[in-house]
Amino acid sequence: MSTGAWTRWCERLEEAWNRHVRYPELYRQLDAMRADFQVRTAWVDELTDEEVEEMQRGLAACIDAMQDTASEVVERPEGTP
Repeated sequence: MSTGAWTRWCERLEEAWNRHVRYPELYRQLDAMRADFQVRTAWVDELTDEEVEEMQRGLAACIDAMQDTASEVVERPEGTP
C-alpha cells in the first residue's frame, strides 16, 4: 500500500470515528434499526432455493406489470388534474 493510500485510509477511519463519537445517539438508533431489520427479515434465511426462485419470478412479473402500466400513462402538463 502506498503512503498516499495509507494516509487516505487513515483519514477516512478518523472521520468515521469522529462521526461515531460526535453523534452517539444517531449511531445508537442506527444499531437499533439494524437489529430490528435483521429480526424482521430473518425468515428469508429459512427459505428453500425453490421458494426464493418462485419469489424472484413473482417479483419480476410484478415489476414488468408496473413498467407496462407506467408506459401507458399519458403525461399531462403540470397543473392539470
